[in-house]
Amino acid sequence: MQKKFLGALFLMMVLNVLVKPVWIFGIDRGVQNITGFGDYGHYFALLNFCMVLGFLLDPGIHIHVSRVMSARRSEHADVFWDGLYAKLLLTGVYFVVVSLTAMVAGFKDLRLLASIMVLHASMSLLGYLRIQLTAGQRFRAEGLLSVTDKSIVILTAGAMLLWPDIFGRITIGRFVALQIGGILIAVCLSAWFIIRSREGFSFRPFRGFRRELLFSSIPFAVNVFLMTIILRMDGILLERLHPNGNQEAGLYASGFRILDAFSMMGTLAAGFLLPFVARHWPDVRAFRHTVTVSRRALMCAAILIASVGLAIPEYLTQMLYHRSDPTIVRLMRIILLALPGLSLVSIHGTLLTATGHIRSFIHASVFMAMLSLILNAWFIPRYGAYACATIAVIAQSLYAIVLIHRTRRYQGLGLPAFEAMSYLFVGLMGYGAIRTMVFYQVPVPVSVSLSVLLTGLLFYATLGFGLKDLRRLLRP
Repeated sequence: MQKKFLGALFLMMVLNVLVKPVWIFGIDRGVQNITGFGDYGHYFALLNFCMVLGFLLDPGIHIHVSRVMSARRSEHADVFWDGLYAKLLLTGVYFVVVSLTAMVAGFKDLRLLASIMVLHASMSLLGYLRIQLTAGQRFRAEGLLSVTDKSIVILTAGAMLLWPDIFGRITIGRFVALQIGGILIAVCLSAWFIIRSREGFSFRPFRGFRRELLFSSIPFAVNVFLMTIILRMDGILLERLHPNGNQEAGLYASGFRILDAFSMMGTLAAGFLLPFVARHWPDVRAFRHTVTVSRRALMCAAILIASVGLAIPEYLTQMLYHRSDPTIVRLMRIILLALPGLSLVSIHGTLLTATGHIRSFIHASVFMAMLSLILNAWFIPRYGAYACATIAVIAQSLYAIVLIHRTRRYQGLGLPAFEAMSYLFVGLMGYGAIRTMVFYQVPVPVSVSLSVLLTGLLFYATLGFGLKDLRRLLRP
């Protein structure tokens, strides 16, 4: 079972490594370059605003349904339909609350806001349908659907970016509309996969809004809300509190884009880990190896990206945004240091959730959310995007330390000291290797390629993680 899970996880990560960089650095970045940092910064703030209130779309229902369906397979259909009806009702609540809150907060572009609300509602529905596939152990189908919507937008928006005279010039409004279209196609494909599988699936009429589903999901909803505040509230506060809010938000988005891309990988890994760990808990031996491999895979990627961003931020900003603005360079160098902490939060937070220790997770989230809000509100008016980047690094690192301590206490699955020191050692060596090669005028692509090779060899030498693990993932 672990081999099947890890093989599907590896397939999902490979697909996302192929598709998501094109989406983020080809399409999303291209849209920002064409529309301008100010307009994109406004879109970025509205996007984060809708995400913060997105817990209304999923007040923990996804996590609750995933855990129940994994633990009690005989109740698949009942649980799935009860959750789906609840989501449809909560979608209406989401639209009302977001609209009222936006008017109170002073957002005036209600047309764009409405489009982004539809976008988030569609994304939430797609995520829920994919739960049915994951809980039914159809990991490969779920992995393919994780990149379907982005692949469609890459083709359509990419055509507008490359040939604007033929397909029309891309705008923020058109960009959002294309994303909605891609997600709706993926929703239809997900429904087709579910119906085609037939296993445990049959239609259930509406039986009334079950209080058990809502009340059992409240702790998950609270934690989702708090985690979103920690990760995304800074972009909203930046746009609202800084005198040059839209421009600063656009600058911050240029660095946050990489952080956001990597958080998607952590979210996808967590979505696979959650039902797997829940199914085998409390038999820690059944999932210990899976958790370790998942953590090391994420940390390997995080350390490599952080090392590159810290060593050659000028090259990254020139390549991505065709400018070497010192502001963006400094921002890029800071914000990528949040990646290792973000990776550890994804893995160890999932462990606490899957094993029923959600209240301990919430306590840590409350502290970090309050700390993040206070620091951002205090420093943003003076330091702008720099404050957001620095606070993100501090918050994610402290968050990871707290969650690791909790998982060591409850599951005996902390972060071994030798493994932590290995991460630090590999990161410093990767950074030093790139800086040294660039100093001796080795071409940057060659320097990065050699650094990737060095990082892989060091991971294998210190932790035994390398091609052997990847071969195991590929075995059926």
